[in-house]
Amino acid sequence: MHRPAALILAALTAVACHNAPRGGVDQPGAATPELAVQNFLAAAKAQNLQSLALAWGTDKGPARDVVDKSQIERRELIMMCYLNHDSYRIRGEGPGQEGRRSYTVDLNRSGMVRTTTLTTVQGPAQRYYVEQVALEPLTDLCAGGVSTSTPPGRTPTRP
Repeated sequence: MHRPAALILAALTAVACHNAPRGGVDQPGAATPELAVQNFLAAAKAQNLQSLALAWGTDKGPARDVVDKSQIERRELIMMCYLNHDSYRIRGEGPGQEGRRSYTVDLNRSGMVRTTTLTTVQGPAQRYYVEQVALEPLTDLCAGGVSTSTPPGRTPTRP
C-alpha cells in the first residue's frame, strides 16, 4: 500500500471510531428519557429479556442490577405480555414527581389501540430508565388481542 493511501485509511478509521456511539448495545439505560421509553418498548416488542433488563430500572440503575434475581425474569415476562404490540406512538410527555418524566403512549396490536403511561427516572451516570408502566389499560393486549371488555347490554361468554 502506498504511504498516502495508508495515511488516508488511518485517518478515516480514526474519524469513524471517534464518531461511533459510545458504549455498546449492552450499556444500561438511555441518554434521554424519551429514548429510554423507545428502548423499553423495542425490547418488549422483540421479547428480549436482556434488553428489557437494561431499559427498565430505578434511580439506582438497571433492573438487572437492582431487582432480585429470582424475580426479574418473571416480572419481565409479565411486562412483555402486556406490552406486546405491533406499533406504538408517544402521545405526550410531562413532568412527574421528583424529576421523573411521564409519557402517554398508544400501543397498537392487531388493530386495537390501548393507551398507557410510562414513567422514566434518571439513574447513575446520567442514564435514564423506565421505572413504572401502567399495565391495567393493556390487559386485553396480554389476552392475545381479545378484548376483555364487554359492550353495554351484552353478557360475556366463555369460549
